[in-house]
Amino acid sequence: MKSECEKYAIDIVALKKPTALDKLLETIPKPKGAIPNFGLPKWKVMPLESKIPMVPGPEGAYNFTRRKVGKALWISARHAEFNLSDPYCYEMKWTYDSLHDKHLVPYFTKPNIVRHLIKAGLVTKDLDAKCSLRDYNMYRKYLRRLHCDRMKMELNKRTKWSIEDRAIQYAQEQAEKEVRRLKEREKMTELRTAIIKERELAEKLRRKQQKQKQKEMEERLQTLIAQKREAQYLQQVRTRERAEIIQQKQKAAADIKRQRLIQTLLEWSKKERRRKRIREMRLMQEREEKRKMVEQKWEERQEFQKREIEKEQFLLQCMEDQRKEFIKEYNEKIDRETERMKKLFENMKMYIQCYLTRNLPGHKERICCKKYLKSDENIPLSMRKAMKGERTTPEEPDEDKVREFSVASIRIAKFPSYEI
Repeated sequence: MKSECEKYAIDIVALKKPTALDKLLETIPKPKGAIPNFGLPKWKVMPLESKIPMVPGPEGAYNFTRRKVGKALWISARHAEFNLSDPYCYEMKWTYDSLHDKHLVPYFTKPNIVRHLIKAGLVTKDLDAKCSLRDYNMYRKYLRRLHCDRMKMELNKRTKWSIEDRAIQYAQEQAEKEVRRLKEREKMTELRTAIIKERELAEKLRRKQQKQKQKEMEERLQTLIAQKREAQYLQQVRTRERAEIIQQKQKAAADIKRQRLIQTLLEWSKKERRRKRIREMRLMQEREEKRKMVEQKWEERQEFQKREIEKEQFLLQCMEDQRKEFIKEYNEKIDRETERMKKLFENMKMYIQCYLTRNLPGHKERICCKKYLKSDENIPLSMRKAMKGERTTPEEPDEDKVREFSVASIRIAKFPSYEI
């Protein structure tokens, strides 16, 4: 047996140990429909909080069914608490299924309808309404909630029983304690009576001793009073002698203090006169230095302003000379420019005359200027007549030639440095 247990040691360690709550859950019966009558054997042992997995199997091996046709699914348990943990139905969906509607039982129990439902695969032969795995797991959640409500009721009942048991046990313990307390109280009363008697005897002895001590104390007080009076008289004599000595010392100290005060006042007056004399000399010296400094600054300011005035006059003279020189250069430039423009105008006049006179019949062009002609043969007739002073009528130029002439004149105007 031990060898067999040793083989499964790891499995034993991995196995979940049942707790007290699990044992309590086993005692509470599960709601109807919580243990499935189909599928794998482990599904029947599986707790309600775990979902049944999708396991592939042969056709018709198992069908997920919740209840018979016409039997309501969502039925609240008796004496269950009002639960608002999921008001918006996020955890569990309360879906409607027409097969479980009690008002449609007469319709679904008709033979032809039953045959049609079995053929469609919505109902088993035992008239159990089929559902999907998701709906079946949701229904298991609902059954788990019912089981939890029953378990809570059972726990509340057991807690009430435990509270009552504790109350009864507490009452018994209190009664036993009360009996013990009464016995102890009787013993204490007996002890107290014995102690009281002993205390009375001790009190009598104490009173006798106190009377004796009081007598001794009175005698001692009288002797102490007499000694104190003698000591006070001696103390008064000593204080008088000491007071006289102190008065003498105070008088001598007051005389010394008065002499020191007079001496310090004399020294202070001498020092004050000397300080005033030094202060007056210092002030006179400062005033003299200040006056000299003011005079020096005044002279420096005068010299500086004179230099500034001379500098301004010199700069103005320089500006005037520069202006005259600029005017002179500008006038010379204007004269040069006027001469150049006159010369350019004369050249243009000569160019126009040449252009008008060198257009001969037959589209021939010749140099018409006199300075470029070497012989009179090359001079046109019209030019020769013009040189001799005869008046000739020039031919009317073509429009294209006039346009060329205007363009040439514009070029000459743009480039004034060009000379013909």
